[in-house]
Amino acid sequence: NARASILAAANPIYGRYDRTKTLKANVALSAPILSRFDLFFVVLDDCNPQADRRVAQHILNVHRSKWNSRDDAVKPPFTKEQMQRYIRFCRTVNPIITVES
Repeated sequence: NARASILAAANPIYGRYDRTKTLKANVALSAPILSRFDLFFVVLDDCNPQADRRVAQHILNVHRSKWNSRDDAVKPPFTKEQMQRYIRFCRTVNPIITVES
């Protein structure tokens, strides 16, 4: 019975994940270290200059606008009150996993 959760991150060797190699070969961690984790999620960044430029531009706009009006840079899809109401509702739901599911 685990009493703690651990989240770890590792960068691949040479800065790029090689899809032809195993996870162990990409991050150069020993088997004893890897065996301590139950789940592994590989997050890949596919090179896309247009998408990277849009993300970078958004980040710059957000930081530039903090001196002006931050509301112009980030418009959340839901209000704070809507999110709080949704979270209250979610806490009332008690899902049951059936055999069919």
